[in-house]
Order: sequence, then structure tokens, then C-alpha cells
Amino acid sequence: MSVLDALHRRNSHARLNTPAPDAEQLQGILTAGLRAPDHGRLRPWHFTIIAGEAREQLGMTFEQALLLSKPTATDAERQKARLAPLRAPLIIAGMLKAQENPKVPRVEQAVAVGCALHSMQLAADALGFAGIWRTGTYARDPLVISALKGSPGDEIIGFLYLGTAEGEKKPLCPVDLENCVSYLAS
Repeated sequence: MSVLDALHRRNSHARLNTPAPDAEQLQGILTAGLRAPDHGRLRPWHFTIIAGEAREQLGMTFEQALLLSKPTATDAERQKARLAPLRAPLIIAGMLKAQENPKVPRVEQAVAVGCALHSMQLAADALGFAGIWRTGTYARDPLVISALKGSPGDEIIGFLYLGTAEGEKKPLCPVDLENCVSYLAS
């Protein structure tokens, strides 16, 4: 499969099961991500791998974060928060650790982390796995960021859930170049 084919058929898959990438495959996935564009070679990222029982611990952190922001959360909302990290056997949390740099603004550093996560998803797909990138309120929650060894000012750019696709993949949306692209030429 060519890189162009992989990009053209990239898709998210919400239903993921075991097996997840093994240690050697994960190393290749992470290495692919660390080749993402990175102006100034700042390496403004940190990736936390969440697997096994650590997913349950992260779910408990999600529930705590929910209760801090919404003390009246229902039992169903609490359960949904607790179970969220169990939707896949492996999660890669991509965290922005922005650095002050006059030539590389924070937004550009955040995009670098996003590019790394995208490359990781493509690498996982090339190895026969499936994934979905999620964010949501937990990606911006200080309690969750702290639990993932982040510091004040850090930001989770995305949670990349990885595993083996279960069920049918959702159909790809058509590409609409006409409404998304304009050309300036002389």
C-alpha cells in the first residue's frame, strides 16, 4: 500500500478490540509519529501509553474530573466517564508541552503534536490495526492532564485509541475539493 493510498482511505473506527499493537509494533508506531513536521525541532510533545489496568485508572480520573465540573452528574454519566478508556485495548495520549519560541508559536507546536498523532494512526493502520482519535472535555481537564504527568500549561491534543477493528467500518465521506480549495495562479 502506498502512502497516498493510506491517506486516501484513512478512516476512524470506533469499535476496537484486542489484540492491540504489541511492544515492537508500538515502537514502530511511535517512531513514525516522532517523524512528524516539527518547526525548530522543538519536540513539543509527550506521549503517554495507557494499556491494561491503567485504562481503568484513567476512567476513574475521568469520573473525578466529571464530578468536579458537574457535581450533579447522573450515575449513567459517571459510568460513561469510567468506561470511556475501555473502548480500546491501547490509548496513546498526545500532550502538547509548548515551549516559548519567537519563531514557533504555540499553535504551530500543537499542530506538530496533531501531525504526530495522525502519523501514528496511519502507521497503526499500515500494521493492520484500527483507531480513532478523540478529544472532548477530558483532553482539557487539569486533573486529567496532571494524571498523565502533564504540567500547568500543557494540553492534551488527542487520545488515539488503537486496537483491532470490530464490526463494519463506517463509509468514507466523499471528498469535496471544490468547496474546500481555491487556487491562486498567475
